[in-house]
Amino acid sequence: MLLAASLAIKVYGRATPSGGMADVGDQDIVILLQKHGFKTHRAAAETDPAWVHGVTDGCQIDIAGVSPQGWHRAVVDWYAAGKHLRYSALGELHYEQPILTPMLTHYLARLQRYAGINAKEVKIRAIVVAPGCPADVIPSSELSALSD
Repeated sequence: MLLAASLAIKVYGRATPSGGMADVGDQDIVILLQKHGFKTHRAAAETDPAWVHGVTDGCQIDIAGVSPQGWHRAVVDWYAAGKHLRYSALGELHYEQPILTPMLTHYLARLQRYAGINAKEVKIRAIVVAPGCPADVIPSSELSALSD
């Protein structure tokens, strides 16, 4: 019985894309960027993390959902070289991706879903802003809300 339960959890757990990051979608990112006058397009489907690019008058912002475990940190750091990088996690903005609290929250919610309890997905968003963008191009409160 324990073996069957363990196997079911492992098989079900492989259904989440992006190395453990549940598919939380990116429509909220598109809506936010378009609200502030950005023309948006998505990165190629095989890109991980899947970036949403927003461009307007010499300003570019790229936002992507990243794993709560921090598995995308190296590629995000590489991608953001020479640009401004922030993370939206648990409703707050950070200069570095927080790992412990989002990861624990992610696994607790996952356990709750296994038990049939409706628990919302943990959203962690990497936000890369080109140096030519005004500091207040999108208010911090709206960027932090991307992870609510």
